[in-house]
Amino acid sequence: MKQFFTGGAGTGAAGDPENGLDDMPPVLTGALRERLRRAAEDPAWGQACADAGRQWARTADERFRAATEIHPERRPLLRVGVKDNIHCRDFATGAGSPRFRAHPQWTAPVLDGVPAEYVTCKTRLTEATLGLDAGCVNPVVPGGWPGASSTGSAVAVAANICDVAVGSDSLGSVRIPSVACGVVGLRMTYDPALLDGVLPVSPSLDAVGWFARTIDDLRFALERFDVLEAARDGRPARRLALVTDVLEDSACEPGILRAYEELTETAAARGFDVVRISLGDLWKVRSAAWALCAREAYEQLTPHTAALAPLGEDVLNVLRLGERVAPEAAEELRRQQPALAQDLRARLDAEEIDALLLPVYPFALPTPESIRTWPMLFPDVHDPAVDTMAGYTPIASLLGWPALSVPTAPQAGMQLVGRPNAEGALLDIAEQLFG
Repeated sequence: MKQFFTGGAGTGAAGDPENGLDDMPPVLTGALRERLRRAAEDPAWGQACADAGRQWARTADERFRAATEIHPERRPLLRVGVKDNIHCRDFATGAGSPRFRAHPQWTAPVLDGVPAEYVTCKTRLTEATLGLDAGCVNPVVPGGWPGASSTGSAVAVAANICDVAVGSDSLGSVRIPSVACGVVGLRMTYDPALLDGVLPVSPSLDAVGWFARTIDDLRFALERFDVLEAARDGRPARRLALVTDVLEDSACEPGILRAYEELTETAAARGFDVVRISLGDLWKVRSAAWALCAREAYEQLTPHTAALAPLGEDVLNVLRLGERVAPEAAEELRRQQPALAQDLRARLDAEEIDALLLPVYPFALPTPESIRTWPMLFPDVHDPAVDTMAGYTPIASLLGWPALSVPTAPQAGMQLVGRPNAEGALLDIAEQLFG
């Protein structure tokens, strides 16, 4: 925290929204690997593409309000956006606050593999990652909710303001915006070393993540930035687990349940073995994960409210919720986390299961209008019905495992949850399953 909260006050303003991607330069379409291949063969074409990307980013950001800052000079062929709760040299860090500004002279380790000249913008987030609205506009679903927390990163990629973007994910802050905006999102394996220079919200659940328009673009960028693990085991990933708890979840809407069952049929048709498992105790503590996150957010942010003030009422409500969570309850779940992960890994190893397959969210995503009527983004963990609101994103968060979200319908999607450091294997599976 003392490395993050340095700097003074500042303000920002957003432009007027205007929907539309129809006038995006055609030179910016297509696969990233093809763009860089062609540019290597034709430098003049590459320069024109880079110039078009810089100009389009400014045009698109006026419409979709995804960025807090766009670098005035950089025009790389592969453009990277960084969530504005992550320190990046040459950019201010605002943490979603209308007042707080830090001006770091260093860059967070999550960006170690990214050449500095590739970073072209910082992306908006909800206030302190806990608020309801980042002020962004959904580029692919007019009038649709663009998600919360890592909103700007998802919007920036969907609008082609950048090609890939970095975000953070405590309980779905990469995965939900990605499916809301029709892009691919990857929550990485929990790694405290990668969280240095990232606004801490829930140290037990926080992880960094990445966005791209396609699975192939994501793989290309992460391999180029040396983010994926260097080696994978020799056995091809061919076994997926259908989570039976989802099938029995009364909170899961029929359309999402039907899409889930149809996807498992598609998996079988494409040569995957689909086995059924129940998550047992892990399933039962999903709502407790929200309580843990609220408690840790209260502990992390309360000492720094003066730097972030004035906080919105929606953020204050989350902190008040966290204050009401007993420290002993949070500590009990932290104590359980290693055992939950060890137990599930043993079960997956025994059946040679490569990944869990489940929906990102059990409900249709809310409208921006309905979101604005909510007192806070978090479910009330003291409500007896909280389990119906817990959702499915806490599973990977509690385990500390990677999760890849893929849009499958407007504002809906599925996620693959794999073993620690198995991001490459998840991309392999996704290419076969969704390609």
